[in-house]
Amino acid sequence: MAETKFGKSRSNRGTENAGRDLLLTDPRMQWLDAATRRQVLTGLGVSGDFGIQSFDGIMTESGAPPLTIATVDPHLPTLRIVEMKTTTKPIRNAALNGFFFGATAREYALAEALGDRYVFAFVVLNDDNEYNSPFAVLLPLSEVKRRTKNERIQYQVNFRGDMIVDPDGQETVVLARPRLTD
Repeated sequence: MAETKFGKSRSNRGTENAGRDLLLTDPRMQWLDAATRRQVLTGLGVSGDFGIQSFDGIMTESGAPPLTIATVDPHLPTLRIVEMKTTTKPIRNAALNGFFFGATAREYALAEALGDRYVFAFVVLNDDNEYNSPFAVLLPLSEVKRRTKNERIQYQVNFRGDMIVDPDGQETVVLARPRLTD
């Protein structure tokens, strides 16, 4: 099955959905539609190149009915933005020793701009731990940085789809052999 542009694999989507489902067992957690997510970013007044992909959900101070573009504004002063990082690996406990994750520069920049109002939700979808159950730990960026052993910058590149092979261009074909057929 072909992936959509920048799409996630079926396995990753399943893991992400399971992580979201675990977080949504907490009545303070909500996943919002695109328009409401935009309203949250606008209402928080953060400046920068942040899109609705810069976070996954929100956390209210206490349980609240599902928020919409029409009802979110009164909650803005106490909302926390949630970015989920999920693993199926056996992580022992809330210390999260050995948890490996990727994050974008925009996620880190938004977390910097919002301080403790932006939390990373580290979701462990494995029963092999001290709790004998999947669990999640919420951490602000300051704590993520304190716990970080090392980090690296990685570029993810997607070539344009409108390019053609230029006979006088820079392409070098290293190996091209015909397929063997039966």
